[in-house]
Amino acid sequence: MTFFVLNTTKITSFKSIVPKTGALVTNRRTFSSKIYKNGQLEKGIKKIMLNLNSVAAHQQIPLIHVVHEDDELLANSPEAEWYNILQNLPWKPYRPIAADYYNALYHFNKSKNHSSKSSDLSEEQKETATQRLLFGRATMDENAPVLLEEDFITDILPIVSPSMIAPGKTPDRLGGKKPKCFFALFKSFIGASLMGSEAIPEKVYWLLTSNLSFARVCGFIPKADNEQYWFKYVPSIRKLEQFDQIMTDYGLWDRLKIKEVLENLKQGIIKEEKELVGDTTHFHAYSGYRTVTYIDEKGKEQRKSQSKTTKNCRCKDKDNCAHPWELADDGAGTIVKAHNKYIWGHKASILGLPMQGIPLDAIAVADAATHDGETFFPHVVRLFAQYPQVRPWIEKVLYDSACDSQALKEKFRDQFGIELKASLNPRRKKTETENLPKGMKKLTPYGNLVCNADLEMDYKGVRNETEKFIYQAPLDANQISVCDSCEQRSECCPTAEKGRIVQISFDMLAHIDSQDPPMAKRFKATMKRRPSVERMIKRLKYDLGDDRLKKRSNASFQAYLDKTMIAFHILLRN
Repeated sequence: MTFFVLNTTKITSFKSIVPKTGALVTNRRTFSSKIYKNGQLEKGIKKIMLNLNSVAAHQQIPLIHVVHEDDELLANSPEAEWYNILQNLPWKPYRPIAADYYNALYHFNKSKNHSSKSSDLSEEQKETATQRLLFGRATMDENAPVLLEEDFITDILPIVSPSMIAPGKTPDRLGGKKPKCFFALFKSFIGASLMGSEAIPEKVYWLLTSNLSFARVCGFIPKADNEQYWFKYVPSIRKLEQFDQIMTDYGLWDRLKIKEVLENLKQGIIKEEKELVGDTTHFHAYSGYRTVTYIDEKGKEQRKSQSKTTKNCRCKDKDNCAHPWELADDGAGTIVKAHNKYIWGHKASILGLPMQGIPLDAIAVADAATHDGETFFPHVVRLFAQYPQVRPWIEKVLYDSACDSQALKEKFRDQFGIELKASLNPRRKKTETENLPKGMKKLTPYGNLVCNADLEMDYKGVRNETEKFIYQAPLDANQISVCDSCEQRSECCPTAEKGRIVQISFDMLAHIDSQDPPMAKRFKATMKRRPSVERMIKRLKYDLGDDRLKKRSNASFQAYLDKTMIAFHILLRN
């Protein structure tokens, strides 16, 4: 059902017709708020007053405001938060990036007509290129960056200025069709994430064409039959793909992500915390792989999974054309999840604040096969460079056992003066059952001591002068030592008044940091906050998207991460 609502105002003259539903009749001085419903005039259904004092003199006042019943239902529904966010999203803060988009669009269209010829490019055999690409990966070249370092297109002329544009007001072109409105395109991609769908052209197009309320709130309208093209009509998939590509190649998604995080920091929505937590997560790749055989430094033959080698051209004979070889899905690699469990996909590194559960950054790992312990430090360096206001907050960084390294702990301490807390990695050390104190059954690699009665001893601290870990028998519900009622007391500790006390040499747990042991209550209390990063990953990966990618390349993967981060931080403000 559609309502045509007339704005109440004073005018000197006007001429207007309600399309297809009836004629508008009034005097030359004033008119009352009335509603045309299905061509019939009705009173008392709705009144919308327009405050003239809030409208600039140069702006045109819309005479008729179209209200759709389904839009009203969504606007008043607590289950449709995405609609209210899109409807009330301020557009002025996005003006500079919108202008840069139109400039990038102009540059993109010009560049298509001046692409390099194949004759200007060098030739290379496919197998030679495969080996070159293999040894250029981060897992093969220690000098290669661990995290994705994008090379955005920035050499463009600022033809369009922010003051020239607004929602529905696109810059004029010398020829051809008017471009689609940036604000409508931006809202459609971010809106897709807010609705829990993937922010990719195919999904966005499906939403725009199947959900009229979504199309309208973004700023588009469906195209009627036999009507000429209008820039406000729902764009084609090709136009949506072009928009996504330009936003990716010219670094605009990246800028928008940083802008949203900075805005939440500025408004105080993101509160100060003393800890930073990190982890990685995988996304299933939209590609296949091949096994590449190579010779290592010791002259031994090795095998490694790698994305297929291809050429980004439309030549019929790619094996013999002169265009350069490249990986079909750069950044994809084999991710080890457990023993005999491998995933072909992309990997993202996530950093956030544990108490609030807010992700501050998500970045693609340059080679998904990279060990998690190698991504954390460079990502923290990157985060502090992007958001220097966060750096003074942080006193501790938390990670899982992949970062249990004394060298890495010293690196954080020396460069930033902050403490790295990581879950213990016992490095497959076996449980000790021999050479233990009397009455003790086993000592696990995690420093857990169990007595012959199958009770776990409480860790109490260290005695540095003798280099010993101190354990004591636990207390029961009445705060009495369990040793008092133990059947093995006579053999284990017949004279102990407060229960058995055991000392374990540092040498028996040499892999454990004696000054920060994982058995300590303080350590355990701190590490309880580390799993909050899993909730951040869940929100980005599933609530605002999907873990199965629909595009190839690390650049498109990073753009996908950026879009989910943008949606998250817009949602955070609302």
